[in-house]
Amino acid sequence: MIYSDDEVQTFLQEPFSAGRAVGRLLFDFGVMASAMKRDVLGYPILDFGSGTAWISEFCARMGFETVSFDIHGDLKACVEGRIACDKRVDGRLLSFVHGDGHEMPFESNKFGHLLCYDTLHHMHTYPRVFSEYFRVLCPGGRAVFVEPGARHSRSPETIAFVEEMKKHDPTWIERDVVLEEIDQIARETGFTAGLTIIPMPHPLAFQTYNLAEWTAFRKGDKLQRLRLTDQLAELNYWDRVIFYVDKPA
Repeated sequence: MIYSDDEVQTFLQEPFSAGRAVGRLLFDFGVMASAMKRDVLGYPILDFGSGTAWISEFCARMGFETVSFDIHGDLKACVEGRIACDKRVDGRLLSFVHGDGHEMPFESNKFGHLLCYDTLHHMHTYPRVFSEYFRVLCPGGRAVFVEPGARHSRSPETIAFVEEMKKHDPTWIERDVVLEEIDQIARETGFTAGLTIIPMPHPLAFQTYNLAEWTAFRKGDKLQRLRLTDQLAELNYWDRVIFYVDKPA
């Protein structure tokens, strides 16, 4: 699907054009950036399934060489548009490559990090993709993921979205990301330590307390503590998952 120039200009405003979801996008990027490993920051970053390339832009702003990778036809316009829109972005740090995540056109051991934001669940063959992740990461490299959870494909919103997208792309899919399945695939493709899960509250649905409640919580209110841990356990399995895998050094 090729978008109009006006639509591309709208994309260039992401993540700040996302309305109420802006906080979630910025929160999620903060977690991904915090999960990066210092010892491989000298290698380029691969923004896998970069979409509008906003994560690529943010990484470049941090001073990291970043490659935007996606299959869609507007990637060039998105990357070049971001460079042109803001002189604070060093265009020498940003590049883009078109391709399919199941067979990436990169040399082995090229990247220190692979950032995968809301993209894995669109992949048709998880084992093939994870084999590619393993191949393109340098020894000691890390792939960081933020994805929907184990019931994503069954939600009414997702089903309606797939029906709409298939009008433009018959191959479009929305899959579940089930931690046990992904952990097994990661181990079998070389990430021998499996997943490291980063449980986080949902940035659009905070659990809040008044001071009296928080004081009781801190003093050991077992019911409140159980309620919070149950909420985190359910959220970080069924609804959204944040995790990373490391390639052995």
